[in-house]
Amino acid sequence: MDSRHRENDDKREADDKPDPEFDAMTARLLRREALRRAAEELNTTSGRGLEGMLARISAEVTADAASRTATPTAPKPRQ
Repeated sequence: MDSRHRENDDKREADDKPDPEFDAMTARLLRREALRRAAEELNTTSGRGLEGMLARISAEVTADAASRTATPTAPKPRQ
């Protein structure tokens, strides 16, 4: 290897060293974005939040209706 390749390799190794400040900032930004997305899903005034809420309600109603039709109750015999 010539000296130019060695210099590039040394620079890459220096760039790969952990940077705690960068890691902390990245973690903070990722947490903030995750919280923002979670809040948006719970917010029923946004399109996405409203769609999610209606989907959950629809699933509950459908499951309730399916359980009622899946186990029909037999009429009680008259005495």
